Amino acid sequence: MSERAEYMRQREDLLLRRRNIETEVRSHRDSIRAALPLAGDAQDIEGEYVMRLAITMNERLAELRGVNRKIAILERELGL
Repeated sequence: MSERAEYMRQREDLLLRRRNIETEVRSHRDSIRAALPLAGDAQDIEGEYVMRLAITMNERLAELRGVNRKIAILERELGL
């Protein structure tokens, strides 16, 4: 397999991974929003649940930044 073809395959894999991560981040964001109702009492917030969601979302965002950097590098190498 040529180097260009390998870079294209890697890029496609990363684009799919990026879509999956973005979906996961949106899901966590929506879950956090649902756990923090505007009209609800502060004492009713499930703090541990919100914290776990936020930590996981932060980890996925860091992963997303890394994937975006790799995609940018491959696109630069491919001249895209």
